[in-house]
Amino acid sequence: MDQHIIKASALSLSKGGNTLLNDAHLEVSSGERLAIIGPNGAGKTSLARCILGLTRPDSGSILLNGCPIGQISRSEIARLTSYVPQQLPERISFTAREYISLSRYAYGCGPKNQSEANSEIVDRAIDITGIAHLSEQALSTMSGGERQKVSIAAALAQESPVLILDEPSAHLDPRQRDMIHKLLTKISQENGITLIVITHDLNWASCDFDRIIGMRDGHTLIDEQATDFMQKETLQQVFDADWLLHPHPQSGKPLVLPQQTPGT
Repeated sequence: MDQHIIKASALSLSKGGNTLLNDAHLEVSSGERLAIIGPNGAGKTSLARCILGLTRPDSGSILLNGCPIGQISRSEIARLTSYVPQQLPERISFTAREYISLSRYAYGCGPKNQSEANSEIVDRAIDITGIAHLSEQALSTMSGGERQKVSIAAALAQESPVLILDEPSAHLDPRQRDMIHKLLTKISQENGITLIVITHDLNWASCDFDRIIGMRDGHTLIDEQATDFMQKETLQQVFDADWLLHPHPQSGKPLVLPQQTPGT
């Protein structure tokens, strides 16, 4: 029996004469933490959009819980997969609670028609992400890290077993980035949520994820366990660049270190 909660096979996608996906593959098991890395333009976001049902590939197949995505309604897809973008627009006038409540539309609810049960789900998402003090604050007045926490809370309130995030810490300072990384690890471990994260942070991928997929030119180039993936030869294949690796002083997991500039 196929145990994959998501299985994408042989996906191809072109737009405006540009190839976005070329025989891309992805298989994810329930509860797994998967990082997708690769250079800009590798097809990472295009792959995620196909899995979310936001973009239809030119060819290939996508199964969610064993069912072809074309046979699943938008509300059903929303109950299976939730999405956190790189960052929320700064000019959103909703309060945090109102924005999080929007994610309950997949269940026929919204900010204006919340049942007691739905309000409790929103409260729980707020509690898990530690943003009770922000619940009545407008998103437009928040920092980038605070808005990202609200976005994650909205995804949790959607109650889907799969959480897909597109570079969730790309625009944050080191403290906020570490805070978001720890929050996502906690959510995955304590709630059994499957994480699929697009990231350029190779050290985060190495330390906190079970498996890493490397994409290049729209193609799934390498799919390995995190420790096996984080090797100089593998990274060179994906990024066409040389890397300096060193074991983490506590875990021993391989980390990418900056190369010293010649003459310094």
